Amino acid sequence: MILANHQRIVVGVDGSTSSARAAQWAAATAARLNSPLHVVSAVQDPTFYMAESALVVPAEVWQQQRRTAEDIVDNLAASIRESHPGLAVSTGVDTASATDLLVELSHTSRLLVVGNSGSGLLISILLGSTARYVIDHARCPVVVWRDTHAADRSDEPVVVGVDGSATSEVAVESAFDIASHLGVPLVAVHAWDAVSRTGGVTLPGLIDWPALELEERALLAESLAGWADKYPDVTVEHVVRQGSAARTLVELSAKSQLVVVGSHGRRGIKRLMLGSTSSNLAHHGRCPVLICRNSE
Repeated sequence: MILANHQRIVVGVDGSTSSARAAQWAAATAARLNSPLHVVSAVQDPTFYMAESALVVPAEVWQQQRRTAEDIVDNLAASIRESHPGLAVSTGVDTASATDLLVELSHTSRLLVVGNSGSGLLISILLGSTARYVIDHARCPVVVWRDTHAADRSDEPVVVGVDGSATSEVAVESAFDIASHLGVPLVAVHAWDAVSRTGGVTLPGLIDWPALELEERALLAESLAGWADKYPDVTVEHVVRQGSAARTLVELSAKSQLVVVGSHGRRGIKRLMLGSTSSNLAHHGRCPVLICRNSE
């Protein structure tokens, strides 16, 4: 469900060039969605544990780390305000794990943005164990930003992966809402697995392939039913393909500004996220990927 009262977009940064670019993308998106932007970073607690020994970071080292984090978010905020003078920008540096910080902020945010790589001066909050944990536990959609150095794609469509599940419905809702705000078309994609649908039977004459194709097209149409009426300003293209959802979405991401997917699938169809498809999109997608989870 769209969090109507939670309008802030949060981006996590760690001092890397990639996270700075992710912040700039988040700023441009926030400006287009009329949302305020919050730029955050995490600083390691002065005491941390390694094996059975407690190691204490000297106070001056920890203070310098915090000053570095504050400089990073302040400099980014200044740059963003210069390029987006009408955008409300706030900053924050917390003494916490990056995962705890971002998950906590997700309770009152519209979107979280994390990058797909990073080697900054601070705790990395880019793709890896932290980002995967955040994707799995966040209470709002999470954008995995892809550092593809692509040209401006503000006129390209939004793509949404559809499989008929409850979380897919959340993704569809988010995709329509974002496409409407951005004023761009929506490409709704349903990829189906012939082996799963036929129980491995693919001999000619034993499978009514046209009938199966019609069923899959009907599933896509049913998944979109009602949303086109709610968002009459959004032009929708239906795409149904037999084959890998990951391969299809990665291919379409090359000519999209955002790919939206849910976190789980159903009916023997491979999960759209947090599995092989998530890894493919996160590492090979040509645009940012928005991951939606069912609130249950």
